[in-house]
Amino acid sequence: MYKELFKHGYIGNCRIKNRVVMPAMTTIFGGSDNLPTEEMMLFYEERAKGGCGLIITECFGVEPKHGVLVPKELRANPMETIVYETMLARVHRYGTKMFAQINHGGVNLSPDFNNGYIVGPSDVPGLSGIVPHPLTLEEITEIKNGFITTAFLCKLAGFDGVEIHAAHGYLLSSFLSGYFNRREDQYGGSLENRARLLVEILTGIKAACGRDFPVSVRLNASEYDDMHENTFKLPEAVEVAKMLEANGADAINVSCSNYFSNETACEPYSFEQGWRKNDAYTIRQAVSIPVIGTNTIKDPEFAEQLLEEGVSDFVAVGRAQIADPEWCRKAREGRDREIRRCLSCCYCLESEGIVAHARCSINPKVGKAVAYREPPEKNGGGRRVAVVGGGPAGMEAAVVLGQRGFDVTLYDESSELGGSMNLADKTMPYKDKLTKFKNVLEAEVERAGVHVKLNTKATVDVLKALDPVAVFLAGGAAPFIPQVPGIDSEKVVQVNDYITGKREVSGNVVLVGGGLTGLEAAEMLTHSGKVTALTIADMLPEIGMGVFNVMLRDIEHHLDNPTKLPGHMLSEVTADGAVFTKTDDQSRVEIAADYIVLAAGLRKRDDVIELFDKNFENVITIGENRRAPGRIAEAISDGFEAAYGFNP
Repeated sequence: MYKELFKHGYIGNCRIKNRVVMPAMTTIFGGSDNLPTEEMMLFYEERAKGGCGLIITECFGVEPKHGVLVPKELRANPMETIVYETMLARVHRYGTKMFAQINHGGVNLSPDFNNGYIVGPSDVPGLSGIVPHPLTLEEITEIKNGFITTAFLCKLAGFDGVEIHAAHGYLLSSFLSGYFNRREDQYGGSLENRARLLVEILTGIKAACGRDFPVSVRLNASEYDDMHENTFKLPEAVEVAKMLEANGADAINVSCSNYFSNETACEPYSFEQGWRKNDAYTIRQAVSIPVIGTNTIKDPEFAEQLLEEGVSDFVAVGRAQIADPEWCRKAREGRDREIRRCLSCCYCLESEGIVAHARCSINPKVGKAVAYREPPEKNGGGRRVAVVGGGPAGMEAAVVLGQRGFDVTLYDESSELGGSMNLADKTMPYKDKLTKFKNVLEAEVERAGVHVKLNTKATVDVLKALDPVAVFLAGGAAPFIPQVPGIDSEKVVQVNDYITGKREVSGNVVLVGGGLTGLEAAEMLTHSGKVTALTIADMLPEIGMGVFNVMLRDIEHHLDNPTKLPGHMLSEVTADGAVFTKTDDQSRVEIAADYIVLAAGLRKRDDVIELFDKNFENVITIGENRRAPGRIAEAISDGFEAAYGFNP
């Protein structure tokens, strides 16, 4: 079915069984000893078992004094080679190859992990605003030797190759950039000088490891940074790629961004597959060594198309394999419709700042593979279980319970499964990723043998007639409605009613609520063509507070400079508009409005929980019946974990 995708290929003398590469992605699954943990080994092993051709590890740090990206980053320890040999054996047993990525973070690092300071080619700060220490020639030599030594130790450990990280605004990337590199010595000025350190590291690795040891270079095609002058762009990338080929590189892994533009490297919802395929294609036309292309790939059909068009020789499938470790196997076996496709929600990246390791919205095992390494017990024995609510939590729980052999009945009052996903996928066209995920869940529900009762309210009497051994309550949450004068006015519209088209709004609109749902509604309002002025108000000190910065920046790109009222609480709806009270000094502000759209959050339905608790012995709350407001990540995790461990 996918002739090009599953054709073998070569990087140097390394034969790779197909054209799918899992690029390096930071998971922070390493240990405090800077070695792979069992969690990390299982993470890579699952993707190898799932059919990936080449896995590139998250980065190995090359300089512990001032190059530490995360405290638990990998390091090549010559006294612990056996740990890496074990990890490699678990990957190699499935015919998958493994490269080690080696990196120095440069200006993108935190001084907290790096003896109180960070370094760069010049004293030009990155996104953090911290001015880096410009590297001396002696320090540059130390870093160069760190790269070479790390590569040599990785070869000794049995890795099939290494990849030098020269993208994403990290140290080697900033040396290439005319904006960050303002040196006046042999490592600055001309493009040849700015590329000198990268080339010297490449040739040093080849000298230490042998010409036949494969070396890939992850290279920015562009920084995609429109805020600063002299940033690295595609014409320069083409010339650097030629230099790298001439000096022994075996592959170019084309990526992009610096940390001023990091949404172009870990793209959120609005970026479509292949939005920058011209980058890889242009570089591929300039070199004869293989090119790996990252192109926000979600679907195997699209990956095949890129290969057929000659965009790249290999396709980098990253977050898609976090979401579904069997992406390759399902594609090869013609089970494409079973793939849980990545939502581009960036929850994997966001989680690293919340719980210090990666998670996934739609794969609840990410970060918990050790706990769930064994499949759940198939001990249902046909015993009846009721699941109330057909949103993501209810569907996930129903699937796992059905797979375990329980006789599951899933109830939902609406005419279709999906719950809150049926709202989220209507805000903007690019949210169709949620629709695809919902369709996959529906198919899983069917395969698990779940009885689905739509347009059915799961009353106490209905469930008592079923006589279940347990009730999984996943009925969702209720909208929070501030009890203020005038809230019953016709000009007040619930955000769900606007999104689903039950109510229309126009003219001057005030949106109450600057969280993720509110901001997505703001996008919809902005692009409706019916809103002449938009004001976003929230009682919190900032609009978008709590929304992951990558997602927030992306949404703000799509808004037309709305008026923002952070720190303002709705206190009254009047004939002319809305009155807000400023939270810090209690002053009042009146805003003229034709409509007020409420996106003020959700609350648990405690009365429903209490009713079911009174009538059933075993009630398990999941999703927004457990915590509200919630997200798909919490819903899927709740449904999976509760159903996995259920033992009546």
